[in-house]
Amino acid sequence: MIAQKSQHSWMSNDKWFEINQSTQKLIGEPPKRKFVQIRWGSILAVVPMLLLVVLVIQNIVFFHLNRPQDIVKELGELVATLPNSIPDQNCTDLACHWAALQTALAQLKAGQTALAELKAGQEALAELKAGQEAGQTALAELKAGQEAGQTALAELKAGQEAGQTALAELKAGQEAGQTALAELKAGQTALAELKAGQEAGQTALAELKAGQEAGQTALAELKAGQEAGQTALAELKASHTAIHSDLEVGQSLLAKVWEEIRSNKGLLNQILKDLETNYKNISQELSQEKEELHNFSLALSSLQHGLLPRDCSDVMAAGKSQSGVYSIFIGSDSFEAYCDMWQDGGGWTVIQRRKDGSVDFFRGWNDYRKGFGDLAGEHWLGLQNIHALTASGAYQLRIDLTTYDGRNYYALYNKFSVGQNSLDPEKDGYPLLVSGYSGNAGNKFNLSGFKFTTKDRDQDHRGGNCADERKGAWWYGACAFSNLNGLYKATGTCDETNAVWYDLGGSDTKCLRFVEMKIRPRK
Repeated sequence: MIAQKSQHSWMSNDKWFEINQSTQKLIGEPPKRKFVQIRWGSILAVVPMLLLVVLVIQNIVFFHLNRPQDIVKELGELVATLPNSIPDQNCTDLACHWAALQTALAQLKAGQTALAELKAGQEALAELKAGQEAGQTALAELKAGQEAGQTALAELKAGQEAGQTALAELKAGQEAGQTALAELKAGQTALAELKAGQEAGQTALAELKAGQEAGQTALAELKAGQEAGQTALAELKASHTAIHSDLEVGQSLLAKVWEEIRSNKGLLNQILKDLETNYKNISQELSQEKEELHNFSLALSSLQHGLLPRDCSDVMAAGKSQSGVYSIFIGSDSFEAYCDMWQDGGGWTVIQRRKDGSVDFFRGWNDYRKGFGDLAGEHWLGLQNIHALTASGAYQLRIDLTTYDGRNYYALYNKFSVGQNSLDPEKDGYPLLVSGYSGNAGNKFNLSGFKFTTKDRDQDHRGGNCADERKGAWWYGACAFSNLNGLYKATGTCDETNAVWYDLGGSDTKCLRFVEMKIRPRK
């Protein structure tokens, strides 16, 4: 009985497998999730019938408990109504039918399990869809991150290039710093020399003061000499009056002699000759007195010039051979100026110097009129002082220029003056007179007749203010071809706002490292 039951169970399982195989062929190729494909058909075919079997069994158990034969018969009829999935429908044994019911119940449980797995699969599918959506979101974020990364990479590359540029600039700055350090050391040496020069200047100043005292003493003696000369001149005038009196007496005698002419003509002629001789002698004596008085005046003027120098050439003529700051006397006025005692024979009075950019030259009219800066370094002597020096028109101008590549140039003008013919040079704008160029820098200062222009006093020959445009102050025409009071830059890159001299060394606006303007009397 047990073997028969096992055989029926195996046959039932085999038949059930074949039925499901045929169902699969009808509905098409199953999906990859195999347990869902096989159990769908089982669930649809078995569940309602199993429910019916359970109801029937319940009725049979309650109503036919004492009729086993009826129960077997009814179970057989029930089994006959089940589909082919129930093993051995012709089985008449209660145990066989009970095994079949158990098998069906097991399949029902398997169907419930499959249904639970189906729900789990549906939940997994929902989670898969959510995961796909999350994956797509993550993919979009990844793409955005990639784009941001590419942008960051591009910025990083740009930063690397900027860093390389900054590194190059840093190296250039280090080289410039080394150059500046070398120049600083040279400056320290120059400072030591300057201190020595200052000590020598102080010594010379003491000597100058002593000379001034001696000059004042000599001036007092000179005044006394002048008074004596005036006394002598008064005496000369008195003698001249006496001569005139003598002439009058002579004329009286001549009148008396004229009366005797008729009696003694020869004697009269002799007297006339004597009178003419005496008159010539007196005239010669007067001429000699006048010449001596003129020579005395010249000697007095020379003495004044020797004691109180009018410019650096007088300082040099007085025996001073060291360059430095000296006092200059013009009439009753005096001021200090730097004297160059070595350039081209020396005796130069410096009126402008640029060498390191330590002094701001972009200034107004009052500063340029009075002067500014350090006389031993960068400075402008002042328009009123330059006018006082050059008003006679007997001065020459030398301009020395040094470019950043170390080349030296100069321009020499044989005639130079500021406000020479002006009764009021301040009102007339300190007009320039310059001519007689020679040198190797080019004639870029040919600006005679132009007035001086600053940022707050426009006196140039164009609509705008050249001083404001070129950041300086100069005798501008149409902003001119020179601008030696422009900005000072410590690099080799310049434009029209810098201290420039056009067409110098192959460049329209070549930077100038050193500029100096100086004057002295024409030789």
